[in-house]
Amino acid sequence: MGSIVTVTGEVPSADIGATLMHEHIMCDLYRISGNSDHLLDDVDLAITELRHLAATPLRTVVDVTSVGLGRDLQTLREIALATGLNIVAGCGWYRDPYLPPQVFETTSDGLADILIAEITEGSADGGVRPGIIGEIGAYRDPMTPAEERVLRAGGFAHLETGVSIYTHAARSTVGIEQARILLRIGVPPERIVIGHSDTVPRKDYWSELLDMGVTLGFDTVRPHFPYDVEVRVAGLVWLAERGCLDRVVVSNDVCFRSHLRAFGGGGYTYCATGFFDALRSVGFGDQEFHRMFHENPVRLLDVP
Repeated sequence: MGSIVTVTGEVPSADIGATLMHEHIMCDLYRISGNSDHLLDDVDLAITELRHLAATPLRTVVDVTSVGLGRDLQTLREIALATGLNIVAGCGWYRDPYLPPQVFETTSDGLADILIAEITEGSADGGVRPGIIGEIGAYRDPMTPAEERVLRAGGFAHLETGVSIYTHAARSTVGIEQARILLRIGVPPERIVIGHSDTVPRKDYWSELLDMGVTLGFDTVRPHFPYDVEVRVAGLVWLAERGCLDRVVVSNDVCFRSHLRAFGGGGYTYCATGFFDALRSVGFGDQEFHRMFHENPVRLLDVP
């Protein structure tokens, strides 16, 4: 077992504890949506919310805030130092309509060069090294040309660095096309996560992704609606019955103010507390928790 790359440096993989694979700490969806709930920019509040993780086994947070979503690597480093958490930063570009002009003016090869330089040498704004490529997204199926250009850039960057790729494929089966493109480029399936797979609760969709060998992101786990919780519990039970819990990661995807505990949401702790309590009621235990929150993240984050 090797190490993972955090915003404060490399950490032995054995020491990362339980891990949230898809979260946002500083994030700006507001600039497009115009909804003030969609802005996370309060550093003190972020530190307070993340400190709640101390009462859980969770010790590592992967922040997949990509370019176009207000990524701020220096602030992430400050928050990591203030909380004592391992924070892994993402890199890449999000999706239409959040893509900056750079994406439309640069080839996939050129974008890949930017990612490779960040991963190997550190970002231009302070030298922070990302530990994952993503989240790289698509609004729906089919992808736009710019979204596909970004996805291919992520694939090319993986071939040079070995860093895993995390996609955004919410409420759409576009994850199948994302996986196909990355696999054709040569990205190993075990280094691909199709994000928000839990927002498409169709077993045929999950089965096709599993047949390709990729990992499913059950990463929008929140307490707001009981039906949504039931769907995700049932989905994980279905995966467990098929012996596929080694192919799923679980997270909250905190990205709105209303997701925070201060505003009545489940916060960063929910998927490892209230949600996992629901899983325990249907037979899950410490072994399943360790697999989904530690073993699978280590496989994805381990420095090649």
